[in-house]
Amino acid sequence: MGLTNLKRIRPILLTGKTGTGKSTKAKTFVSDNPVVFYANDIGYDIGSVSIDRGIIIEDIHIKPSKEEILLILRTYQGQVVITSINEKDVPKTIMAMCQIKRAGSTNYLEEQIKTVAPRSEKPSSLERNSFDLMKQFLKCRDRDKVRELLHFNKPKDYSILSYLTANINIPPRITFIDGIVKRKWHISYFYDLLAYSFSGHLMGRINTPQWTPYPSRVPYLSRKLGVKEPKVLHQLLEDEDFRTWARTKLNNSDSRLLKLGEKKKRKKKKPITIKQKSIFEYGENKNEV
Repeated sequence: MGLTNLKRIRPILLTGKTGTGKSTKAKTFVSDNPVVFYANDIGYDIGSVSIDRGIIIEDIHIKPSKEEILLILRTYQGQVVITSINEKDVPKTIMAMCQIKRAGSTNYLEEQIKTVAPRSEKPSSLERNSFDLMKQFLKCRDRDKVRELLHFNKPKDYSILSYLTANINIPPRITFIDGIVKRKWHISYFYDLLAYSFSGHLMGRINTPQWTPYPSRVPYLSRKLGVKEPKVLHQLLEDEDFRTWARTKLNNSDSRLLKLGEKKKRKKKKPITIKQKSIFEYGENKNEV
């Protein structure tokens, strides 16, 4: 039997928010006794796992051990199910090998809480990405809530101001914040002034700012080392002797860029000081002898 005749079972990526029953649904794709791992802590020899049992990898969105997971997907012949709260935090190389399924929109955890506390309010998280945070800033009229979101997420000042210049005409208050407050006062003052400098009346769509990518220095460093093609340079850097020679030709920042490690810093030696004796001191020492 050739390798082309082997039946491959495609892994399943199961996505859904917290409480939607991802783990329960993942067990329906495998046997009653699967092997369960967490994506950030695998450290297990899968060679002893039977094909009939199946493997479940939980929470791949939290610092996954990428190489170990790829090894499982490439070598294990049984069913592998991976769970995540979203797709954007899943490494692209892993997601390309998986069949994507949804856990559903029903939040079983909230329904269980409602049976115990019927009058409880729906929980809401303060975590926001850059786009959602700016959406709240530009469209929410409750400025106290906007201030709370800014203090919780702590976005970069240049990121906020880039979004504002792409969507609204900058009022004088924000101009003052940009020119005077930025990086001169404490960041809490910056968030407070920024939250109340706009009323949140934007009605149109939100435009994302266009950032110009920085040009790569690798082609320049490749020419500096006498190599025409950067791809050839990466192959040459696998040789230890070439890495040692290249480290002598580059400074510390360029060495870190090519992952050559830090250059050894020369230890400062104390300068040798020679005390100049006068004629009288020389005569006194001579008499003592």
